[in-house]
Amino acid sequence: MRHDDIQEILNLKYRYFRHLDLKEFDDLGALLTEDCEAGYDNGNLAFSGRQAIVEFLSASLSDAGIISEHHGHHPEITFLSDDEATGVWYLEDRVLIPAADLEIGGTAFYADTYRRIDGTWLISATGYQRVFEERRSFSTRELQSFASRFAQD
Repeated sequence: MRHDDIQEILNLKYRYFRHLDLKEFDDLGALLTEDCEAGYDNGNLAFSGRQAIVEFLSASLSDAGIISEHHGHHPEITFLSDDEATGVWYLEDRVLIPAADLEIGGTAFYADTYRRIDGTWLISATGYQRVFEERRSFSTRELQSFASRFAQD
């Protein structure tokens, strides 16, 4: 049974990334519990509830001139009970904004919590901590800024 549950959770996160990059925010919202919590950008952008998360993502990424690419790798799924699990994912992402001559890319680790409700696995908490982020000119690829969690202050 755990193998089937793991596969369902993997597919859940894969759909999350697909709906995000295709700007299908309502479909993405259907993957979240009503009381889902999200903490993006090292927790600097925090949202409570499915509606607040979907509204933030839509407001941030719905512009057709913003193209995003999210790849989740190396999932580590841990079951807390028959209906609760956690997951850690390695993220590689890129956001392209040609009109602003900007490309943002980097890596992070997502930490998720999953809950099975009425037989369906949903994301009940999600967020990521950056490993690094770089900002480049879209037109020249010139590095504008670089930040790393390992940088000495």
